[in-house]
Amino acid sequence: MPESLLWINKDSGSAVLSRSSKAETRQIRKHVQHERQLRARAAAQDTAAKSTPTVDRSLQQNKRKEHSKLESTPVAPRQPDLRLDTNVQVHSPDYHRSLLSASLSPTIRSPNTYSNRILQAVSTFPGLEPQELRSLVFFCQRTAPEWSGWRDATFWNKLILQACHMNRSILHGVVALGALHESSEVDRESDERSNLQELALHQSSKASRMAYETAMSDIATLISCVIFICLQNLQDSHTAYQLLKSGHSLTTDIDKRLGSGELMLSDSEKTVLNNFLRPIIERLRMRFCSIVDIPSALALSAAIKRNKIEHRLTLPDIPYCFGNLLEARNKLEEIVDWAQENIDPSFLLGEQRSQAQALLANWNAALDGTGITAFERYEALITSKKLLRAAALVASILFDTLGTSEECNYDRHIDKFAVIIDLYKDAIGDPVRAPRRTSFGIDSGVIDTLAFVAGRCRDPAIRRSAIDLLAQTNRTEGDLQGCAGSTILHALMELEENGVNATEASDVPESQRLRIWEDHQYWDTGKIQIFFVNWPYDPSLGADVKTASVYLPLKALRTAKEKAAPGSPTGLPNVKYGRGVGAFLEEGTQTYHQITLSSFFMPMPRL
Repeated sequence: MPESLLWINKDSGSAVLSRSSKAETRQIRKHVQHERQLRARAAAQDTAAKSTPTVDRSLQQNKRKEHSKLESTPVAPRQPDLRLDTNVQVHSPDYHRSLLSASLSPTIRSPNTYSNRILQAVSTFPGLEPQELRSLVFFCQRTAPEWSGWRDATFWNKLILQACHMNRSILHGVVALGALHESSEVDRESDERSNLQELALHQSSKASRMAYETAMSDIATLISCVIFICLQNLQDSHTAYQLLKSGHSLTTDIDKRLGSGELMLSDSEKTVLNNFLRPIIERLRMRFCSIVDIPSALALSAAIKRNKIEHRLTLPDIPYCFGNLLEARNKLEEIVDWAQENIDPSFLLGEQRSQAQALLANWNAALDGTGITAFERYEALITSKKLLRAAALVASILFDTLGTSEECNYDRHIDKFAVIIDLYKDAIGDPVRAPRRTSFGIDSGVIDTLAFVAGRCRDPAIRRSAIDLLAQTNRTEGDLQGCAGSTILHALMELEENGVNATEASDVPESQRLRIWEDHQYWDTGKIQIFFVNWPYDPSLGADVKTASVYLPLKALRTAKEKAAPGSPTGLPNVKYGRGVGAFLEEGTQTYHQITLSSFFMPMPRL
């Protein structure tokens, strides 16, 4: 949309669409004043240009002629800037409050209000076919609010739409996302689902062709890269990994060119790059490195942070209550970051561990006092609040057991594991509610959390509940599939309980407990080869390695979406996940591109 168009996120102070709250009125007045200043400045510049003395203009013309003579070689035209309105105060509590209300509002009690706003916004897009407009509206109403996660709501709900106005390739990529998301909501094969999938494929091809045929700025290219990563993940395609590599390479290249002065970015482009695109790419890469074992990923990240010479983070200040759930989520991340830097894993009862647990207890008390004030999706906000509470319980277990060399230490937290499962059953376990099963949000962590419970809790009832939730809901989160997690963890459970009549966690002795060391996945056959290790849980320390092979059900197989088949002619696995590393097979060279963990991002899902 045009840069001058002002977005207003309706808040609880606005009773109807045609009436603005005081905060909105101030925002409108500020916007109008800003527009007037821009017009006045442009008029003044135009007047000054017209009043320039003839002699001065002659000198300028002569200089231009001399300069043109010196330029003997043509210079390629600069790629167009992608100037986005990034004047939103991202850290403003009022903004967070209104943004959270807007971004969590795909299901509206009075749908006409929200739908009219969406239709007004997308009606300015020229040349869209009716089916394209439908998928664009679906993206605005459902995809962006539901899939954006806690951290990226501004990017998916605002900046993407602005970018669509300025770049047709991005527009058709967004239409493809909306169509593909809507097709995933259709429960069974039907003409409607086929038509939506065909539309998504057509729009994806159209976006690719436009990106190839027209010059795009670096920022627009990165936005397209993120969109196509999401598209390929939703299609179970291996191209998403290559796109992730390309996106990271582009950000590295941009940094080099900025440093050498070869590239100049506008302030808005820098804001989009540093506040949105770079963090999204980095979190996607780091999540790829923590799939096998979240506790090990945390331990590696904590060791990296403790070894830094930089100043330590200050102890987080926990308020009496939070202004909204987004503030609670951000404060929980502060606690996780502080604990990584300060807890020494060599001391099981250190002061820092006690401080971390006290912070989490205070955080829970503040969350209890946090009210839900957005009425449009009250039930969804309640669900998100429960999942935040579950994330805090996971953090409590992780930091109490950080660096432990004995799996039996997890038995002290059976009660917390039980509460986590109860919270998740309330959130996603009711089939009557038909919960969403698809998400590309970076903060989506349902699969990560349930896999952590099933892998570390040896109580037979609790771990079976976690495995069943993974299998029944069969969620897709980025490149993760719930059915793959349930299949792997079921194999782990069977190996640990072999020959044991387990009725409680203590029935599985330490000598029989296992950790996942690596898993290799073959997409053409659905085979997953899993490597387990027993105590001391590291082959370099003498741990034995056990191997098991399992197969995904046929309905969960990744199918080829490109000309090349997903299988490797040499029989190599398509992806390999290990502790703090992830690697994918590049078909052209038949070699692996490896990503190594450098930071840990706590899984904090929002539904």
